[in-house]
Amino acid sequence: MLHLPSGHLDEGEPAHHAAAREAREEVGVGVDPDLLRLLATIHHRQDADLARLGLFFLTEEWWGEPVNAEPHKYGKLVWTDARRLPSGTIPYPAAGIEA
Repeated sequence: MLHLPSGHLDEGEPAHHAAAREAREEVGVGVDPDLLRLLATIHHRQDADLARLGLFFLTEEWWGEPVNAEPHKYGKLVWTDARRLPSGTIPYPAAGIEA
């Protein structure tokens, strides 16, 4: 199953700072939170009694080389055309990418 780098907010953490932190933790790149643009908000259900919001940010600038920085959690880092997502893409990240 494919997903984007993602995670949860720490207590009191602004969403754009969390997105930059997750990029560093999961794919090893630095991102200036002030250069992130919120592109989409997707409401989804993780299961029948757990609703969540997915916030999708865009950056066109980062530093460092993208790597799988958490190989104990994830299989591999994949680059793909956003217009032709692989069939194993989880539906709510696919909806965020489409939006």
